[in-house]
Amino acid sequence: MASPCSHVHYNVGGPMLNVIFEAAFEGDLPIFKELVMMLDMGRGRSKEVIEALRVEDVGELEGFSALHAAAKGGKIAVCRYLVDELLVDVDVVDKKGRTPLFFAMHSKDVGTAKYLLDHGANPDKASHDGLSLLHSAALSDNCEMVELLLAKGAYVDPVADCGTPLHFAASEGHYGTMKILLDHNADYNKMVNGETPLIAATCADSHSMKCIMILVKAGADLKGALSYAAKNLHEGKVISNEFFKCLMEDAGANHDVCIDDEPMVKREIIRGGLMSLGSDSLRKKDYLRAAGFFGQALELDPGDATLFSNRSLCWLQMGAGGKALEDANKCRKMRPDWPISCYRQGAALMLLKDYKGASQRFLDGLKLDPVNAEIEDALREAMESLKKTSRSTKAK
Repeated sequence: MASPCSHVHYNVGGPMLNVIFEAAFEGDLPIFKELVMMLDMGRGRSKEVIEALRVEDVGELEGFSALHAAAKGGKIAVCRYLVDELLVDVDVVDKKGRTPLFFAMHSKDVGTAKYLLDHGANPDKASHDGLSLLHSAALSDNCEMVELLLAKGAYVDPVADCGTPLHFAASEGHYGTMKILLDHNADYNKMVNGETPLIAATCADSHSMKCIMILVKAGADLKGALSYAAKNLHEGKVISNEFFKCLMEDAGANHDVCIDDEPMVKREIIRGGLMSLGSDSLRKKDYLRAAGFFGQALELDPGDATLFSNRSLCWLQMGAGGKALEDANKCRKMRPDWPISCYRQGAALMLLKDYKGASQRFLDGLKLDPVNAEIEDALREAMESLKKTSRSTKAK
């Protein structure tokens, strides 16, 4: 079976030298040694010969060395020959500043990575883009390599443009890696470009509740994350539902936390999150959960007619006509000029078979919004039901 390296032409001086890299990657030590000796031509300069061999093609592997190839292929025997016998630099870098350890790590070859580390490879070596090996391992959720690097003394909080390894793991929702980093005392409040790991977790596409919770339990600055949430809500941006769930489950959180010394209270932020969670549950037709979220939001803002309207709809979908009417009545009391409040009353009364009352409420709504086809259809249905009931009563 062809190796990954068999698709890469090592333009380092001819076909034979390309074969050297193939031998290194495949771990064919006898062939590799024989080719090195042929190139050396008995001058006793095998180290210089092998160090001079580099990929010259401009591309992903430019500057690739034989040790890079052996490490990428996970061939410890070739690595041992190069490092122990020829004394090749274990931290030799390619054009991007990547060491052989980087490629062993990305190949998920723990044995080769451990060998390189045991023989002097720098666990903190960063590539030219500023990313350390720990950044790369955290980004790929390679827990075994994260453990190995930290066990070999890697610094847990190196900073790159996008943050520390903990920022990387949090932004990708990598709970396992986050736990390892936190167990090794990673700074959960490290601020990079205005973001802490907790803020990174709230921004994550994965929106992992577990990742948010582990940071909060570790002691992450909730105030800073709240400030972020407040700012983004003000700008109309969407905030992770899991973040709001986390706030609600944070037993020690007070509702009067000041942010940046301003009277912005957490109550308003949580209310927005509850509304978001309720709307999401409503879309999923999980009406009981939606009613619960809207109810919690009402505890924080009992004067919001929209919340009563939404909860009324939930009760209606669950067949609870009495509760639906109660919320609809409160909604209309707050907003008598809102057609939806009349419609909610009418729908609840229909469920309770009060067709006369329903007709009146739908008529009220239609007066407020004469072109509303939904209310018009509902009024027609209510009046037809009322006529049928009247005829049935007369027949008796």
